[in-house]
Amino acid sequence: MTRAWPCLIGVLIAAQAAAEPPPRIIIEARPVPAGENLIVNPSFEDGAGEWPDGWAFTVNQPTKVVRFWADQACTGERSAGVRSEAGNASGYWAQDVAVHPDTDYLLTARVQIEDGKVLVRAFGRNAAGEFLKSFDRRAYDRRRGTHIMAPVFWQPEWIVDMVREPWAPVNLLLHTDPDVATIQVQVGSYFEPGTMYIDDVYLGPATLTLDYVVEADGIACVRIYDQAGALLARHARTQLPIVAGSLEGLPPGGRYRFEATSLAGDVTEVWYPEPPEGVQP
Repeated sequence: MTRAWPCLIGVLIAAQAAAEPPPRIIIEARPVPAGENLIVNPSFEDGAGEWPDGWAFTVNQPTKVVRFWADQACTGERSAGVRSEAGNASGYWAQDVAVHPDTDYLLTARVQIEDGKVLVRAFGRNAAGEFLKSFDRRAYDRRRGTHIMAPVFWQPEWIVDMVREPWAPVNLLLHTDPDVATIQVQVGSYFEPGTMYIDDVYLGPATLTLDYVVEADGIACVRIYDQAGALLARHARTQLPIVAGSLEGLPPGGRYRFEATSLAGDVTEVWYPEPPEGVQP
């Protein structure tokens, strides 16, 4: 009987190793402004009376949506406010901006949401000034908050209908079509009742920062490549269950491959934002 124990223990250890999950890779992308802001009066500081310079306001039901120039701000002293009283109403602060075709841009705004849902939108026009239905890029956000049980890298849309972090950014990365000459920037309330404040709108060049976390029961190696296969970063063998890092200054239109190998030999591969055409995820 005593000779059987080592064999039995060996079987148990092998079974435990086989049951260990493969590495888990979590990626959070953060676009970063990296050039001239094309927005006029982006912080809503300039203007006279009750209207900030450089901005218009578009609304589908004027009796149910109120725009106002607020005395609270993320930076400076003013912001642009929207108050909607109905779920079938919307209203947006808007500005037309000349852009280059076939170019990467970041559109972002700092938004404080008391309630409701915000839309950040880039609606393209051609050289004749006609709206292009084919170029309508959008990002949404709403009330949300963090929770003591939530991992650091939970996405905002996973935690809805709670208190949102004040003045969190709403980001929209976009690449203009060949026919786009002008973008109408729209930021405001999207078909939900509530009040929000908008500040620090940016439209311009950007770089991308990728924050990543790799989790495993011991990590043999982590490698990160660009689409061409060039090695961008490497983490060597460690007994720690977590490896974290950041890649900064990346072009926003690129694709990046993350490869993690556990000490048990399991390999996980993840592409950001998605694999190139013809490559299986």
